[in-house]
Amino acid sequence: MIVGVHQPNYLPYLGFFDKMRESDIFIIYDDAQFNKGDFQHRNRIRIHHGSKWLTVPVEKKHVPINEIRILNNAMVKNENWNNHHLSQIVDNYKKSACFADYFDGLSGIYQGEHKYLAELNMELIAFLNRSFDIYTKISYSSEAPSSFFSTQRLIELVQSVNGDTYLSGSAGRNYLDIDMFEACGIEVIFQDFKHPVYEQQYEGFVANMSAIDALFNGYRFD
Repeated sequence: MIVGVHQPNYLPYLGFFDKMRESDIFIIYDDAQFNKGDFQHRNRIRIHHGSKWLTVPVEKKHVPINEIRILNNAMVKNENWNNHHLSQIVDNYKKSACFADYFDGLSGIYQGEHKYLAELNMELIAFLNRSFDIYTKISYSSEAPSSFFSTQRLIELVQSVNGDTYLSGSAGRNYLDIDMFEACGIEVIFQDFKHPVYEQQYEGFVANMSAIDALFNGYRFD
């Protein structure tokens, strides 16, 4: 059984969902340490001159992701942050081929109440899974707490769901201890994600946007 593991990012890019599709079970690493420089509370959308960051205002503490609180009273350009994100999405995708098919579902999430970042992110991930017809079983690392980190922690997570194969992102070649996996009877394979090129709303193509870019523009996984 192939197991993928990833932090619950905000509006993840297509590679996140490709990894989920290639997994038999996907573990959301929700008790990993929050990293303000990563994609856990921000991601990019396509705009006319390139891309734009959408960032969720959060308490930037040295705690696990699932303990990070959203600053719901934060304002961005005289709007509540969630309304600002929605207005940016509308402004840049309202003319896209599939905007009308999916915007109401996305809008409903932003109009809801979310105390914690991971809660918001998982609602968005679930929405995108449904939209892309991805039904991989999801588990959470916090359901199998541990004091281990790095490779040993990943091994424990794979073992916790009786997996025999770990699906790593390509960057894992630079930091994983493959011998440690093999000693535990776990095969390591690497994701081979090649970003598709599809028609965007503006001239040229910019890869690695949030997956809502692909969704609104009609892209579907094979």
